[in-house]
Amino acid sequence: MGNSLQDQFLKVGLVDKKKHAQAKKEKHAQKKSSATDQKDEITSMAKQALAQKKERDKQLNKKKIAQREAKEATAKARQLIETHKIQMDAGDITYNFKHEKTIKKLSLTQKSVDSLVQGKVGIVMIAGDYQLVPADIIYKVRELNPNFVVLLNTPSAKKQKDEDDPYAEYEIPDDLMW
Repeated sequence: MGNSLQDQFLKVGLVDKKKHAQAKKEKHAQKKSSATDQKDEITSMAKQALAQKKERDKQLNKKKIAQREAKEATAKARQLIETHKIQMDAGDITYNFKHEKTIKKLSLTQKSVDSLVQGKVGIVMIAGDYQLVPADIIYKVRELNPNFVVLLNTPSAKKQKDEDDPYAEYEIPDDLMW
């Protein structure tokens, strides 16, 4: 009884040979088309997965490149600071400055304090130590990695005097320390 239902209909005489052959042909074509549809679907899914993997790899590569460039910039900034740092002689003047949320102190000479106030020199922090560095180097370091720069006073041209200022006649002494 391995005959199909169509074969049984043919034996009984309910279906003629032409219709039986046509039905068989359609059934075979249907199986063949469903198999090719599955192949097409699988290949399209594989192509889509490959495209997604390429995009993910591209993003990871960009991230790695950005991290490498940041490391190189930090190393270059450290090298600039190390080669151009100014020797700090312990002086008798305590210079107070703000770093993050705390007030820090450095013992400096009068010459160093004057340079800091005028904006010729700034303070950077490297490896937990504060260093004095010329202002032009600090501008370069700030471009490479602004986290190193602690203090740089901007040299201002002569302060414009306010016409209505009642204390305009009184000069503030340069050696005033708070």
